Amino acid sequence: MKAKPTSRREVFVLTPEEKRTVCFVLVALLLGIGAKRYRESHAIPPRQIAIVETAKTAGIPAQKRAEAKRRKQAR
Repeated sequence: MKAKPTSRREVFVLTPEEKRTVCFVLVALLLGIGAKRYRESHAIPPRQIAIVETAKTAGIPAQKRAEAKRRKQAR
C-alpha cells in the first residue's frame, strides 16, 4: 500500500510587498536596539554635562573654562 501524500498547508503566505514590509520593520527594530545599546555604552556622565552647562550659563569665557579644566586635571 502506498502512503497517501499529505497536503502541506502554508500558514504564512506573504506577497513580496508584505515580505519587504516585514523585513523593514525587523531592520528598524534591530537598528533601534543597536542605537539604544550604543548610547548606553557611550553616554556622557551627567556630572560632566552639569559642569559644562553651569560654566556656559555663568558666562565664563571659553579660555578661562579651558584653564580651569587643565588645573582640575593636574590635581
